[in-house]
Amino acid sequence: MISLRSRWIVGGGLTALISGMYWMLNQALVNSLRPAALVSGMVLFAFILLLALFNARKKLPFLPLLTASAWLQVHVYAGLIAVALFLIHIGFKAPRGWLEMVLAALFVAVSLSGVVGLAISRWVPSRLTLHGENVIFEQIPALRSRIKQEAEALALASLAQTQSTTIADFYEQRLRAYFERPRHLWSHLLGYSKPLHALLSEVDALDRYLNADERKLMVEIAGLIRLKENLDFQLAAQGLLKLWLFVHIPLAGSLILLGLIHGLFAWKFS
Repeated sequence: MISLRSRWIVGGGLTALISGMYWMLNQALVNSLRPAALVSGMVLFAFILLLALFNARKKLPFLPLLTASAWLQVHVYAGLIAVALFLIHIGFKAPRGWLEMVLAALFVAVSLSGVVGLAISRWVPSRLTLHGENVIFEQIPALRSRIKQEAEALALASLAQTQSTTIADFYEQRLRAYFERPRHLWSHLLGYSKPLHALLSEVDALDRYLNADERKLMVEIAGLIRLKENLDFQLAAQGLLKLWLFVHIPLAGSLILLGLIHGLFAWKFS
């Protein structure tokens, strides 16, 4: 297995080599009075289309077109090369004209969102693996509803079994809102577990007022609190990744469309 550091060194070296060779070719075209900007723009657009194929590959996992991890490496390195080609294309100068400025802003936005997405894609899977049982994102609302029903059933059972309202009152005052909706999403993203510990501390403090039967019910409720906490973490982490896709992919699509329009104008008036 090749380490991540080695892959970055090899990928960075190839990116620098390809970018340098292309810069020399671009300079040769400029010196020969050929349309260097048109050629560099076409090559840059081809790389942008290659980058867009990564999302298409994820939607067609059954095709034997390399593994998803291999495609991700291609996507990252092609993105680095595209940044170098972009700088060569604009001549390392600020663009002029509203279309060029909008295109440049879109390219920068797509590039920055790609860097953010790469960081998220490295962070989220490792956190999900360490935090608890993984669940399918779309199933989280149904699982949360089931946990809430189980917690309510235990609170009602305490009334019938113990003839005491201690657990039922605590559930109504402190736990109903917790089980009804996602809570502390920002804390989960920041790795901040104090809200959960504070709630479990209240559960522990209630123990002195409970008899043996009530303690058994409260242990089950505490287990449901932890299950609900894991669901909230899964929602926050997976939701962050999905939210990034809703930003990155539309930006990339807009860049391709506007880049095509820009290329057609450049071809017509070259």
